[in-house]
Amino acid sequence: MFLVSWFGLVTLWIVGFCLVGEGSKFRHWSNAVFPVASLATIIVLAAAPANYDVVDKTRYAAEFETMSFAEPGEVFDTTVTDGREPAFLLVNWLIGSFTHDADVYFLIVAAFCAIMLTIALWMILGSGWQTAVVLYVTVCFGFFLDYSSFLVRQGLSISFLFLGLALVLRNARVVWILVVLGLGLLFHWSAIAPAIVILVVRLVRLRTDILLGAWVIFSIAYFTGLNARLAGPLGSGIEQIEVYSDSELARSYSGGTNRPIFWLLSAGPLFVAYAAVKRRLAHLPEWYPKLLNAFILLNCYFLALGFVYFSDRLAAFSWSLIPVLVSVPVLRYTGRFHTVLSLALLVAFGAWALYFGSFGTLLNR
Repeated sequence: MFLVSWFGLVTLWIVGFCLVGEGSKFRHWSNAVFPVASLATIIVLAAAPANYDVVDKTRYAAEFETMSFAEPGEVFDTTVTDGREPAFLLVNWLIGSFTHDADVYFLIVAAFCAIMLTIALWMILGSGWQTAVVLYVTVCFGFFLDYSSFLVRQGLSISFLFLGLALVLRNARVVWILVVLGLGLLFHWSAIAPAIVILVVRLVRLRTDILLGAWVIFSIAYFTGLNARLAGPLGSGIEQIEVYSDSELARSYSGGTNRPIFWLLSAGPLFVAYAAVKRRLAHLPEWYPKLLNAFILLNCYFLALGFVYFSDRLAAFSWSLIPVLVSVPVLRYTGRFHTVLSLALLVAFGAWALYFGSFGTLLNR
């Protein structure tokens, strides 16, 4: 219950940010240090020791223990012979060079993911109090806790890609964006397409209306199963598509494929953000349309491969943007209903957390 009490205290702080006016000294960046640091720490303490009953985590624990005793040459041999992601293997070996304890390993990985997320959010938003609120929403949303806990390979990859997107939105030099995105895909090969998407958002002037039209076409293919037929030739050439579209996986993944609930989870935030952009709300930052474009393209990647089992792990590349995508129009709004909308945002994500069990890992600590 310690983490629940701590989270409750942070909740009061976050509510305070939403209640006060724009010019309030309470919103000074120094007052955001406590809630931001607290939320990052809560993520680490909740995610690291949890979910050992999930097969992914036990597999990663066993792999870490093996790599921690390996010689440097074995790390690269595994990359070459098995096609494993070199950055992930190298991190395993580096952490294993000073500890063989899987609990410490997961603690370090969770801390790295939380720090990367915090840096990326503060870089994007340019505001301490808004970073605190969006980080709070992210904890309530729940997905980041999972990817910091037992889906660590993809969690590390998403952390780098999110930082790369932050650099894109802040018009950083392309060379730095390439370095960060390159590191991201070296943690998980499924990040190759998302990394290219983020780079395209930086290099190409994209029209949101056209992207939305493409998203509608991909949605039709998703619901009709046409995506599986169109991607059929890829299955014979790309091993991972062939593996994860194998009907035998239905035994371990009972949710099925091309799931309507996943589409709804994607469509809701998209149309909230699109409505904000189309209304040309003056309070939106200039980088917000690029964020929306990135979300649409990343979600098209998921829709195109929605026929594979565990497709939610592909959707995670776009879903990881939902907290900031939905929160920015609300937090940047300065009209008379600012307080009501901000509190509604917190209530909505709090209700989501209670209904879907995002706070489950907090209750056990």
